[in-house]
Order: sequence, then C-alpha cells, then structure tokens
Amino acid sequence: MTAQYDDIIVGAGSAGAVLAARLSEDPDRRVLLLEGGPDYVAPEDMPEDIFYGRTMSFVDHDWTFRADVHDGRRIRYPRGRTTGGSSAVGATVGLRGVPADYDEWAAAGNPGWSYADVLPYFRRLEDDLDFGDGEFHGAGGPMPIRRWRPEELAPGQTAFVEACRDAGFPAVEDHNHPESTGIGSIPSTRPDRVHRATTGTTYLRAVRGRANLEIRARTTVDRVVFEGSRAVGVLASAAGGSAELVEGRRVILAAGAVASPAILLRSGIGPAEDLRRLGVDVRADLAGVGANLVDHQRTGAFLVPQPGVTDPTEAFLQQILRTTSPVTGEFNDLQYYMVNHFDLGPFPELQMLAGATEILGVMVVAQRPGSRGRITLPSTDPAAAPTIELNFLDDEREMDVLVDGVRTAWRLAHHPDILKLGQGFVVLRDAMIDKDDMVRQYVKTSLESAYHPAGTVRMGPASDPDAVVDARGAVHGVESLHVCDASIMPNTVRANTNLTSIMIGERIADRLRED
Repeated sequence: MTAQYDDIIVGAGSAGAVLAARLSEDPDRRVLLLEGGPDYVAPEDMPEDIFYGRTMSFVDHDWTFRADVHDGRRIRYPRGRTTGGSSAVGATVGLRGVPADYDEWAAAGNPGWSYADVLPYFRRLEDDLDFGDGEFHGAGGPMPIRRWRPEELAPGQTAFVEACRDAGFPAVEDHNHPESTGIGSIPSTRPDRVHRATTGTTYLRAVRGRANLEIRARTTVDRVVFEGSRAVGVLASAAGGSAELVEGRRVILAAGAVASPAILLRSGIGPAEDLRRLGVDVRADLAGVGANLVDHQRTGAFLVPQPGVTDPTEAFLQQILRTTSPVTGEFNDLQYYMVNHFDLGPFPELQMLAGATEILGVMVVAQRPGSRGRITLPSTDPAAAPTIELNFLDDEREMDVLVDGVRTAWRLAHHPDILKLGQGFVVLRDAMIDKDDMVRQYVKTSLESAYHPAGTVRMGPASDPDAVVDARGAVHGVESLHVCDASIMPNTVRANTNLTSIMIGERIADRLRED
C-alpha cells in the first residue's frame, strides 16, 4: 500500500492542532489533520460562543455525550467539536498542574514526563504576558496567557477575593508558579479580554498556508486500518459521505479522552472480552483501553441572583483559590472559584434542582479523585455515543473531601459582598450545613463533572497491565499507531486539563519527530 500521508492526525483539539503545526514544520512530511466538527478559517466566520469566550459553549459545538455520575444519575458531558476542540469551548483557563503531578507520571515508568522534563514544553507553548521573562514561563509561544487586573474584575469576583482573604487564604500573583497556593487571578487564554485563544486560532492559524498540511473538517473516523500489526490508515467519512480508506505511514489519535478509546475499541484494540462481545476481531488485548477514566468532581454553594446583577458580557470566572483539603493533606487538591453567571438552559436537571434558569455562587472542585470510571461501546456503529461511567464517590474519601468543600464554599459565599448579589441559596440552608447526612445527600444530588476527563488510554510501560501507550505515545502491541491527548495521562493533574493537553501535544510532537 502506498501511503498518501506520512502522518494522519485524528482530532484537531488541544493536542491534535499542536501536533499538526509541529510535525508539518518539516516541509518533506505530509500531514493530514482530520476534525469531526467545523473549521472556521477566518475570525469573522467564527460564531460568537467560540469567538468571545465569555463563558463555556455547551450547545452548537458539542458531541452531546451523556455520562453516568453515580447510581444511575446522568449528566451532560460536553466535549469540543470544532478545530481547537475543548480549548474552543471551555472556560479559557490556562492553568498547570503542580510539579508532583508530572513527577508521579515519571515515577510510574514514563521517562521524560517529570516536571523538570515537561517544564520546557510549558514554556515553549506560552506567551505569558505577565511573567514571560521568568524562570518558569515563556514568551513568544503560540498560546497567549494573561491574568486579570483588579480594575477588570466583575463585582462578584472582587467580593470572592475579599471573602478568601478574610478567611485567611494567602494572595497569589502567579498560579503557575510551582509553589503557589491561595487566591489570585486565573491565567487566562483570553488575553485581550474579548477573544478566546484556542489551538485553532493560534497554532493552526499560523501554519494554514503550508503546502504539506491538509485539514479536513466535518470528517469522522470509524477505525484504524491495519496490515498485520501495522497501522496503515483510517476509515473516515466526510459529512454526508460514505466511508473511505485514507492511507498513512503513521496514525495518531488525538480525539480526546472519550473518542480516542472509542476508536481504539472499534479498531480491535482493547479488552479482548469486550471486543468479542461487540463482534470485533482482537488486534491487541489491552485491558486499559477505556478504563482508568478520571475526572474532577464539582459542586458548590449557589445563589439565585438578584435582578440585574448578572451580566452575560462579563467573564465567566476571573479568580481562583487553590488550596489543600484538610481531609487529605494533598497539596492544592481543591479549587474554589466564583461564577459571575451560569446559564442553566443547557442543563434541565440543574434547573429543576435550582428552581431557576441562572445561578451564581462559589464552586468547589476536587482535583485528586480516587474513583475511576470507564468508557465502553454499545455497538460498533461510529455514530453511537460511547457509554461513559464516571463512578464518582466510589472512593469513600471523596465524600468527606466534598462535604468539607461544600461547607467551605458555604462560608465563603456568606461574605456580605457575595450575599448581597443573591436572593437566597439554592437547596442549601443554615439548618442543613452542620448535618452530615443532609450535606452528603446534597453532594450526591448536586455533584457534577468539571469536564476534564483523562486516563482512558493510560501511558505506562508494557509491564503495566493497565497501560495502553508507552512514554512516546505508541500503542503497545501494534506498530505505527500513537495516541496524543488527555487520555494518555496516567493520573489527572491538579488543574484544568487544557494547558497540560497542549503540553502533551508539544512533548509527543518532539518525540515523533525523532522517529
């Protein structure tokens, strides 16, 4: 078979767009980038929900997945469906994990992934407009990052800062400093305060003129095609078209922590028993495909806003508190932040819980969950959504962390400057907050995902029975097939996962260029 391309990249998201830009730097390398959603080449063609980045986009550029939180309760599970992927629809947070997160990856048998190893890639990807000349930051990279100034804060954000300081939390200038903990401005990928920076508008926009790079949007991939044990292409379908074989010397899945394991399973790579149940021939028996799903867990103390208080043109969030749970003692394993406005329109189950169409309040996010979920397939139909089981609260300690977190969020939300913004709390009451059974029930009914799935194509040595790819992103047991996205994280990071996913794109690109 004669390959049409040297590299076929499946998914133009936070990592895939980076791969395409970096691999196509070699003019002799023919690179094809496939994206299931639309591709907006010119800024004026971008819809407002992506272009302005004031809040998350849950409707028009979403794969419409659903996930089981626990005990059968199902929630929406948004994932980005456009060039830029979830970097194009998320909360524009440019936050890194703590050094121990990456050191843990390396200690699990993944050389080259310690904090010291990945720091140069974080520096390479960023154009930090505040600390770009510092030891831990970069200047001139594709992804602009800037922190909110005090005079730019919405009233609710200023109130949240005061609440945190009055509660004794230290002030932070740079949340991406390896030792920072406390309350401070979010490193934002919305540097001009108006437009969202995504891997599509940064990495890809600069390289679209390359003759050796082809971008095909609205094209979905069913499976990887093999000759023997070697990947030789993908079976892909353009919108409204039939499936066709696209041939390549190497295939790189960058479709995200939900779609990448789904493609592997349809390709015969995964737990042998599950594959046989689906009627798929087993190419490589890898138990970890779709397993080890880890995600951040979110709840909080919410208020129904006073009339006229919320302004949808303001930023969704601007300040964040990173701190350590007294339950675990693990550094920075909790986030708290104030949401200026949160439209419940796309979330009817939350509307029913709140009795309102919009809320504001203090969110708490558990960053080091112990529970693990999984992704499976109901059938081999590529149009059928994967089955996503989060299994939140399977680890008993998670409930203790979240109960304490809800109480802290409640105390912060009772700061006078926050209280005056609302008409009253949603569900929570003074009579409930000290009763363990009532707060535990509140956690069960209000618990949401922070939409940061990872770990479903876990990175690790071949001796690890749950590992799917090695430290270079190469899939165990086959040839010429790699994965490069949040799915390869051995464990999640104590931060929003977007910046780490971009770093993974940079790191894997370097390793692939060595081949």
